[in-house]
Amino acid sequence: MRRPLALAIAVLILASSLSACASAAEPDADPTPSASVAPTPTPTAEERVVGPGDKPPTVFDGDCDSALAAADLQGVIGTPLPLASSSSDGAVGNVGGLACSWEAGGAAVRLEILPRDGLRDTQFPADQAAFYFEDCDAQWVCAGEADDGDLWIGASFQSFAEADRNQIDDWTTAIADFVFRDFAGSGAEPWTRDRTGWWGELDCAALAHTMARDLGADFAGEQGGFIDPPLPGVVMATTASNWSNCYLNDGAHTFEVYSAAGEAWTLPTDGDEPVDTGVQGISAWLSSDYQSTTSVGYTLTDGINALTASIATDATWTAEQALTALATAAASGWK
Repeated sequence: MRRPLALAIAVLILASSLSACASAAEPDADPTPSASVAPTPTPTAEERVVGPGDKPPTVFDGDCDSALAAADLQGVIGTPLPLASSSSDGAVGNVGGLACSWEAGGAAVRLEILPRDGLRDTQFPADQAAFYFEDCDAQWVCAGEADDGDLWIGASFQSFAEADRNQIDDWTTAIADFVFRDFAGSGAEPWTRDRTGWWGELDCAALAHTMARDLGADFAGEQGGFIDPPLPGVVMATTASNWSNCYLNDGAHTFEVYSAAGEAWTLPTDGDEPVDTGVQGISAWLSSDYQSTTSVGYTLTDGINALTASIATDATWTAEQALTALATAAASGWK
């Protein structure tokens, strides 16, 4: 269940988390996602081809100071804000993007700078655009977007009491102009992502049917989503990476599955322990940062895509059996 708008806006800047919305299971549905067979665009002689499960180059070589000078930011918003963090992890990094945050005294400006080389023709989801770019509370947290055909930029502003919606849009435009200018002069070389073997979004009803067959349990599959709205650039990057998640429920236990295309490069994280599923072509790990007394976390990859699962440990089926069933489904093209 999504939170009320006022509360959701207050957590716009937080890390994303997930919730479910019901989707009826269909016993005979075809399991998905299926590996993409769409042809990769033929690159020009100058383009670098990035492997389907490899991390692409990051804009501005991962340097937020090169993307936007602190003096230029201050000239726009009228407040000095030092650079607090920069990242090219996860979904943002999967499209070659860079996330930057300037913060001081409770005020913050956050940018997600995403190249069209990685996004291709991805557009911001129409059903979420008003929430981020029209209806948000400019005096607490509000966002704007800009796109010059080479970069898409999401800009979020927190705790600027004097701002209104027009001010947020003006600031976004001015900041984006600096970033566009600096990118044009950065000498960045074009690249294209080979998406051969990329998974599509999970079909939760079909996945529930597959798991029920393999575990001897009656699962219902529910489509998940974000509980609290992530930053706008995360919305764009997850959309481009076919991110999705499912909640599988047998009436007494629920386990969660999250899928992202092309994010094999993110696995494993430090401290994860390898697990042998017995399934050829699938690597799996026990997650080191997942903590629960009733479930366990795993990550899996087929060398291209990434899957994360939290699985109950007190069910009639074991977590190891569920992991093997997931690995088998992934290796067989979700059949």
